[in-house]
Amino acid sequence: MSERYLWAHSIPVLRLLGPNKKRFTSAEDFDKFMNHLISLRGHLPLVSCEIQAYPTNDDYAGEPDEPLPNIYFDSWIQYALLCKVQVLKIIGDDVGAETELIVPLISQHLRSLEVHHVLVEKDFVDFSSCPMLEELKMQHCGLWVRKMSFPSLKRLWLTECNFPEAYRVCISAPSLVSLCLHDSGGKTPLLESMPLLDTVSLDLSGRCKDKCRGSGGDPSCEGCHGYPAGSYRSVLLNTLSNAVNLELKDQPEVYIYKRDLECCPIFGRLKTLLLDMWCRATDLHALVRILQHTPVLEKLTLQLRSDWNLLSAARGERKHVRIEQSFSCVHLKEVSIECEEKLRVKDKVNQIVKIMTRNGVLTENISFKKIPRPEVYRLVCVSPRAFDPYWSGED
Repeated sequence: MSERYLWAHSIPVLRLLGPNKKRFTSAEDFDKFMNHLISLRGHLPLVSCEIQAYPTNDDYAGEPDEPLPNIYFDSWIQYALLCKVQVLKIIGDDVGAETELIVPLISQHLRSLEVHHVLVEKDFVDFSSCPMLEELKMQHCGLWVRKMSFPSLKRLWLTECNFPEAYRVCISAPSLVSLCLHDSGGKTPLLESMPLLDTVSLDLSGRCKDKCRGSGGDPSCEGCHGYPAGSYRSVLLNTLSNAVNLELKDQPEVYIYKRDLECCPIFGRLKTLLLDMWCRATDLHALVRILQHTPVLEKLTLQLRSDWNLLSAARGERKHVRIEQSFSCVHLKEVSIECEEKLRVKDKVNQIVKIMTRNGVLTENISFKKIPRPEVYRLVCVSPRAFDPYWSGED
């Protein structure tokens, strides 16, 4: 074998990161180079591969006779799969038009998949053809689907993804151990049974559309009427009942957690719990409710922030039947209250402390931590003399 081709047999990592105009005069030159490299390399196994679409409005866009960009994007993904790649990272166009992921992901070797800035548009996304896939990260993706099935998946991250607003995407991942769902747009996806879940972090405080529109008078508001959708008793909490570590965050108007609490399960394995502003309703109903269902809880963290959030906490919520403010968490040895230094927040903290101590939590087990206030931009009037001491006010 010629020494000039030995690299193809010794390098199991491939990164196709788009053209650099200092090295390639056009996108077409880059495509020709990469296709030639692939042809020389053949179908030797790949351990890791990263494929990045180059922006449609980069330096090459709009130039005369320039071919369409990213015309080999799909074929390069297919090539990586044919090479039995184990770790695959796909990055779509994050500047121009959305990059649609149309390549069928079929692999007996793929273990980890990371996807950014792509559009998935089909009714059913089924990963059963990737039986070894255990880790999936999706960020800034448009998931216009009805159902997603991940039979073998153990760790799932969905960050800043967009879901449909007209219906809930159903996610099936029965082997999942770790779940992270942060700052997604559209309706919150509906989770099917995940009996092996251990660690969960949910943050619905971004662009979530599950928000009440009024005080119960709007018949089209799902938060006040017709919840939950279909035959499911809840959207999230019932599925999370086996979690050991749980973080739940949202905005005051989001109703998912509050409505799921009406049929709240017993969190029989839950050891650590973090809650933010959603649990802070006027009578602390949600906080007490969830503590009544966490018998082995050891550590509780509460994050309380701005006055506006506290004042709007009950806005748009359906009134609950008042419950007795009592619970039994005999294993709860650490309560951390993180808050801003504001009067209304302090009043809320005093309420929480009273409820905790009345239900057996020792005051020495309750600690406090200051959270910095969010940045507020102010317009400040500055005299022109600050810039020109000789300014007289005349033109």
